[in-house]
Amino acid sequence: MNSYFYKFMINLLKRFSSERKLLETRGAFIIRQLCLLLNAENIFHSMADILLREEDLKFASTMVHTLNTILLTSSELFQLRNQLKDLRTPESRNLFCCLYRSWCHNPVTTVSLCFLTQNYKHAYDLIQKFGDLEVTVDFLTEVDKLVQLIECPIFTYLRLQLLDVKNNPYLIKALYGLLMLLPQSSAFQLLSHRLQCVPNPELMQTADGTKPSTGFKRATSSNIDYTELLQHFEKVQNKHLEARHQRAGRAEQLDRRVVL
Repeated sequence: MNSYFYKFMINLLKRFSSERKLLETRGAFIIRQLCLLLNAENIFHSMADILLREEDLKFASTMVHTLNTILLTSSELFQLRNQLKDLRTPESRNLFCCLYRSWCHNPVTTVSLCFLTQNYKHAYDLIQKFGDLEVTVDFLTEVDKLVQLIECPIFTYLRLQLLDVKNNPYLIKALYGLLMLLPQSSAFQLLSHRLQCVPNPELMQTADGTKPSTGFKRATSSNIDYTELLQHFEKVQNKHLEARHQRAGRAEQLDRRVVL
């Protein structure tokens, strides 16, 4: 990434920040077209790096949500998703860590990134932290959307991994964690029905009594410091909590002035 490319990405994000309507109506289209014309990995890497230093936390959260939706749903990002899915190479692991640090601006998107990269234990650890966060209507809406995404074709491999109960306990725990966060809505019913399809592990034994093959072993994940990532997540979320309280305090003061 040369300096001109990086400056362009900085200016693009500044434009999105100052013109939120542009981000809502054309932002996804602009980013998808850039991914077609330029290197998608460089675009996501540079945007994540810039958002890591973004002072407007609300914009950072919105932008991360937009980027995550593009990453998970756009056909233009198919190769990048495959690169992230297994984290086989140092480059893919570096990209994951870079995205993760910025994705921490939005708790639910952070979990979806862990699902995409098959980091199920870390996803479970994150969901355990959700009990300490301020649960808002917007937060629950995003959990609802994540449940809908889990039912989409992009997460077919994740649903198939539910067949291998013994080797994917944290995936099942993470999904049950999402279920416990949700009120009893249509998303709750959808995820509940999916988890009811998880087979009894005793029924999944092969004829000779051995466990079924689990395929690729994720030995590469040991190169990532997940404890440090979890601490970064908590630090970023504490900043968001302080910012929300400051906004609420300013709004309360304004209401008092209006009354007076």
